Amino acid sequence: MASIESAISEQLAQAFTVCIPYELQPGMDQLPSDTRHTLLGELFRLAVQAWQERCLLPRHGPVTLEFLLAGCDVGIELDAPRARLTLVSLIRGRN
Repeated sequence: MASIESAISEQLAQAFTVCIPYELQPGMDQLPSDTRHTLLGELFRLAVQAWQERCLLPRHGPVTLEFLLAGCDVGIELDAPRARLTLVSLIRGRN
């Protein structure tokens, strides 16, 4: 049983953390709930995918990705050495 707990603990320690900086929180709060839910779901999906494919990510320095999601221009930074996915920009499109 101890080996199972150790394996789970090791996996959790290696999992990517999703970070939404304090400065971007008001922008997240202003999104419609379905858009916010979609965005958060995608951030966590990308974090899981990055963890699964971490051996393919650069070992030095972060990778910046920009994409359009649910009418928002989104910028994220994947930092494999720190196992962190950070939301770096969020611009809501005009309706």
